[in-house]
Amino acid sequence: MAEETAVIVVGAAVAGSAVANALGARGIPTLVVERGFERDNSTRGDFLHPPTLRFLEPWGVLRGLFEDGALPIYHLAVSHRTLGRLATYDILTQGEGPASRTIAVPHDRIEAVMKATAESWPSVTMVTGAVTGLVREDGRVVGVTARTEDGQEREFRARLVVGCDGAQSLVRRELGIESARYPYDHYFVYIQADGPTDPPAAIHFCLDETGVIMVASRPKNRMRIAMIAQRGAQNELLRMSDQELYAYVTYRVPWLKGARFTHDDIHIYSIARSLADRFWMLGAALVGDAAHTTHPAGATGMNLAITGAARLVDHIAPVLTATPGDTAALDAALHAYSAERRPAAGVALERNHEQSRRIWTDDCHLDPYAYARNADPTSGWGAGGAGWGQDPAALMRSAGY
Repeated sequence: MAEETAVIVVGAAVAGSAVANALGARGIPTLVVERGFERDNSTRGDFLHPPTLRFLEPWGVLRGLFEDGALPIYHLAVSHRTLGRLATYDILTQGEGPASRTIAVPHDRIEAVMKATAESWPSVTMVTGAVTGLVREDGRVVGVTARTEDGQEREFRARLVVGCDGAQSLVRRELGIESARYPYDHYFVYIQADGPTDPPAAIHFCLDETGVIMVASRPKNRMRIAMIAQRGAQNELLRMSDQELYAYVTYRVPWLKGARFTHDDIHIYSIARSLADRFWMLGAALVGDAAHTTHPAGATGMNLAITGAARLVDHIAPVLTATPGDTAALDAALHAYSAERRPAAGVALERNHEQSRRIWTDDCHLDPYAYARNADPTSGWGAGGAGWGQDPAALMRSAGY
């Protein structure tokens, strides 16, 4: 016999845990099906911005992140290897309280805190298993089949299935939803390192005659060093010895001579922007990377996922609680969610693409002073000229997109 609930969430990473927290906070019965293996989060996002934190705060996630050691970010700096410091900007707060300032948290810890908080809601149940397909009746999704950790194939039913299962989403493929994907001609190369940053609690873009290296503060006296490499060139970095890698990085960024890292701390990230043709079908919705992926230039990918999760639940919760048997009302809510979030994601993807050309590619490093102006966190990062860390959905409403 199939097990029944109100909502099934496929995937318990950031997007799935965000959906589960939003539903759990409203007491809506939710089953989360998670594969249960450890993911490689070494190339995933670290930054959560104030508009996103305001969703996380009432769920209890924000408190958990600060208890886990979240680091507030205070500055954005630009320097040049031979010209020195070109600009140091304050990152302004948005409102007051713990949700007012961007925080840095390692991605694995964001996932862990969000998942633990979701599991604490009485109405949320998590099952370890791999979803193998969707269950349909009369053209409508009514559940999933999953192979659980005991090796059994089980059927779970719900009024709504939410696919939060990543860029290669099985749910999206099962729904037959196409997703336009545009790979970039470069990789991101990340190095996790120990040591203090200059300035502390900051994002620092360091220019030289070769290009750009970004150094971002992380909790517990750690940092993330990021650079780009054209396809194929990333292998040159991977072939370097520890000494060669250290010499290469510290030549380009001399103030990193106190940092500690090795060849084992390198991680390569292949990037693409993608946007699903739609974010819903009858009885199903997509959230997070299942719906969209973006260039990391704007530090908004994870924030888009959490915002999308919160807005989906804002749309569907009244229907699930007040009119539990009304499929037409649920469809209308899902349509409204997609009508809001798909254009919002599209705006964010395009803006991040534009910003990638201003701070990473197109020889932007050759004019250091223009670069310093482009990196000003108070403007130019988001749609409508908004500053670093603004919420795409809010911008759409205020800017008329």
